[in-house]
Amino acid sequence: MKKNILEKTTEEGDFLAGLIELQYGQPVVDTLKQISQHVDWAHGWPEDKVAFWNAEAFMWRHKIDKEKRALIQQELAFLQGGRNLDLGCGAYSYIPSVGLDISPTMLLLNDLCTEKIIGDVEKKLPFTSGNFDSVTALFLCNYVVNYHSLLQEIKRVLKHKGYFLMVLSAKKINDWQRQKEVHRFSVDEWTRIILTMGFEVKAYSKEELHFWVGRKSKSY
Repeated sequence: MKKNILEKTTEEGDFLAGLIELQYGQPVVDTLKQISQHVDWAHGWPEDKVAFWNAEAFMWRHKIDKEKRALIQQELAFLQGGRNLDLGCGAYSYIPSVGLDISPTMLLLNDLCTEKIIGDVEKKLPFTSGNFDSVTALFLCNYVVNYHSLLQEIKRVLKHKGYFLMVLSAKKINDWQRQKEVHRFSVDEWTRIILTMGFEVKAYSKEELHFWVGRKSKSY
């Protein structure tokens, strides 16, 4: 299946080539909007949320360099061996995980998902309580409108003393993805929010990345 999605039609090939040009600041948005109407998974781009993130699935290697991917994998290594839920998993998970994402294309390209579930983090998570040893949310929470509800849901699906690990960029994200950003909280603000939701939390920064390691501290 992955082979088929990568062997594009002419319209899809033109659309993907235009996305790369867009990353380098070329004025191709209007052209891409026209092309997207002929590409099933991009129809309605960029206004349609699913279409937007379907397109971003092919761009993740251009946005996160190899060194940062290695660092994130290192920081998540202590979660290995447990059952992890990767929320907004995108096209790449850093440890084997149950992956949940709104984009079918993202999920299709993600090789480290042990299960792939199409879902919206703005809604109740489709899992029973106490189902996971850990939950990861990488480069996600600044795009979530109902972040309090999401944190409540994360706490619900975690086992007692389960871990919640969040990662955000310390650098300003590019203007293209910034259009979908809904929160720009500081490290201290995010730390306070996570604490008030019933987690013990440690925040730290490495190589232009912010990390929060939370642990479920109260019974749900």
